[in-house]
Amino acid sequence: MSSTQPLRGVRVVSLALNLPGPAALMRCRALGADCLKFEPPAGDPMVHYSQAAYADLHRGVSVRTVDLKSAAGQAEIQAELARTDVLITSFRPSALNKLGLGWKSLQPLYPTLICVAIVGAPGARAEEPGYDLTYVAEQGLVDGLQLPASLFADMGGSLMASEAVLKALMLRAQPGRTQGKGVLLEVALSDAAAYLALPRHWGLTTPKGAV
Repeated sequence: MSSTQPLRGVRVVSLALNLPGPAALMRCRALGADCLKFEPPAGDPMVHYSQAAYADLHRGVSVRTVDLKSAAGQAEIQAELARTDVLITSFRPSALNKLGLGWKSLQPLYPTLICVAIVGAPGARAEEPGYDLTYVAEQGLVDGLQLPASLFADMGGSLMASEAVLKALMLRAQPGRTQGKGVLLEVALSDAAAYLALPRHWGLTTPKGAV
């Protein structure tokens, strides 16, 4: 069993809400990781969208309620980070910084900690609000007035986030300048949508395309 669970023994903590973060955590759990998720006092909005989806996403995941704006909440998250391999977030960078959980604040305290930041769009656009439909539409994957059959950017982003966890752990284990050191990797939902849209842009799935 352990041979098919490369994350066995790896501790993952998530602050990410809604769909991409919990879906990434679900994948990490399936790969054997020990997963803990912190939710705000109001809970994760996903439980209001679909209790069945919430249950599937959090099966095998420990969930705690914490107010990160309180001193007690900060003490709790900091204590957990001291024994954590990977932190997954989905906050805007400025929001993380206000909570003292930005990379520049965490890296000196926890030099081996890996951070996977799920954002809407990369780089400077990480502060922009956006939704799955926004990024899918930007890639020309919305035809007419009918909604897409799935939340492609969110689910694709979750796979890219779990891939980023594996990539960062490999980097941390490699001999050289990254050995034993934490790393920050950003995963953008807009990039996930762009990746899923490549067959369309190549002309493979257009009406006259080969596929």
